Amino acid sequence: MNNIIAGVLFLLTALSAHAQPALQYPPAIPAGESEQRVMQQQLVQIPAEQRSEQQWRQLALVSIALTTTADAPQQEQTALTIEQARHALPDDALLMAIEGSLYCIQAGNSKIDGMQAMALVNRGFRQLDRAVLKEPENIGPRLQRAITASRTPAFLGKGALARQDYHWLIETIPATEETQSLRAMVLYQLGEVVVSDDPSQATLLWQRAAALAGGEWSERAKKHL
Repeated sequence: MNNIIAGVLFLLTALSAHAQPALQYPPAIPAGESEQRVMQQQLVQIPAEQRSEQQWRQLALVSIALTTTADAPQQEQTALTIEQARHALPDDALLMAIEGSLYCIQAGNSKIDGMQAMALVNRGFRQLDRAVLKEPENIGPRLQRAITASRTPAFLGKGALARQDYHWLIETIPATEETQSLRAMVLYQLGEVVVSDDPSQATLLWQRAAALAGGEWSERAKKHL
């Protein structure tokens, strides 16, 4: 009888482990602006009908990374790129999150009034929340929400959400050779979020980032030490 119970427990454990969804990662893009622009140009030159799913995601990611609230023409081009990407991959959670980030960036446009800005921010975070809920094991939407929340003005109260998402990412992304750059970025970004309230914690986070083989993100962390 004990052997039968043990066998059933083993089977249930195996099935439970098998049922756990695997983590999904966003495609890599460079950390530096100049390298991002080079990647963007390379991807833009690929005809839209020939772009792979990953190339659409990369183009959307690099475009949102290069977009600021002060650059209206870039915003317009990014909006067009994301619209095209969403049309090509309408159910993609990462692209949904990137679109949400764009709404929040557009809210910083000085040509719109406060009510319009708040409407865009609310729309953006609803979109980001939907993307995270749609694929909770997908690192990309959660990271996009963390970055966006960390860059919104303090009066919007999104700092706690940014901290929550960054801590989730640190705890969830396994420490492997392949994830060192991603982990270094998350540690560095969380350090930027907490430094004004807790400089000692920020230093510890940057030390952890600097100790990784995380390329540009590790080098940026070293400059804070």
